[in-house]
Formats: sequence, structure tokens, C-alpha cells
Amino acid sequence: MAASAVAVSTTPCSGSGHIGLRPTSLGHHLGRSLLGGRCRRRSLAVLAAAGKPPGGEAEEQVPAWAKPGADEPPPWERKGGAVQGQEAGQVPFYAYLLASAVTAIAAIGSIFEYTNQKPVFGIIGSDSALYAPLLGFFVFTGIPTSAFLWFKAVQTANREAEEQDRRDGFL
Repeated sequence: MAASAVAVSTTPCSGSGHIGLRPTSLGHHLGRSLLGGRCRRRSLAVLAAAGKPPGGEAEEQVPAWAKPGADEPPPWERKGGAVQGQEAGQVPFYAYLLASAVTAIAAIGSIFEYTNQKPVFGIIGSDSALYAPLLGFFVFTGIPTSAFLWFKAVQTANREAEEQDRRDGFL
């Protein structure tokens, strides 16, 4: 590993009071000191290293297609650029997530409608014999269905992310 050290002298003796990175002369410092000005000389050492980082850190894994001069094309160009990961009959994760949200909203809305006893759409009145069983059905089936659909959305998204990582060469 080749390293070089550079010493830079900085001084706050400039007219504006900021630290400047410029060469300073001894006469300048002496003149400021004799005239009552405050002048301190600071030196800053900079170490520039070339090669491997210090401490023996492991080199980061770089896929073969990302290395300079590689003839291998990136993964998204290997298979014609079409969207992969969607097998025939597989539902995308966002469809599960949307269905989960709609089901949860319907179930929670049914709870509010039952406690207020004011039907929103007026199809079945609150005095009907089917009012409580129908809303109960939406509540007791909607909340577990929403949880299941959310779980499936997360599972499908994780599977798609792993497939994409595998195609990119990270797994």
C-alpha cells in the first residue's frame, strides 16, 4: 500500500477571521504578534492512501457483470428485457395488499355502522332482523381475511425480491 503524508499550515490571521489554507510567512506572524493581534499557527496532517483500506476490511462482493471490462450483460438484458417473476396464475403482491385494505375498511366500517345504528346506504334498515347478522358476518370474516391477505402480500413481495436479487447476482 502506497501512502503519502502532506502537511498543511493553516492560520486564523486573515483579515476576515476565517481559517485560510494559504502559505504564511514568519514575518506576517511576527507582525501580528507585535501589534497585539492574535495569531496561532496550526498544522494539519493529511494521509492519502492508495490500495486496500486499512484494518484488513474485506472487499465488497461485486457481481461479474458490474466489473470493469466485463463482457457479461446485466441481468435485465439477458432475458430480452421482459418482466420476469410473474408466473402464470400468480397474483402480484399489490393486488393482495389492495384487497387487504378494502376488506379491513369494510370490516371496521361495519363495526361503526352497528354501533351508530344508522345505515349508510339504507338497503337494510337497523330494525331489520338481518341487520346484526349481516354486519356481524362482515366483521368476523373481514378482519381475519384482511390479516390473511396482508400476510400473503408480504410473503409474495419477499419472494419477488429474492427472485430479483437472484437474477441480479446478489444471492
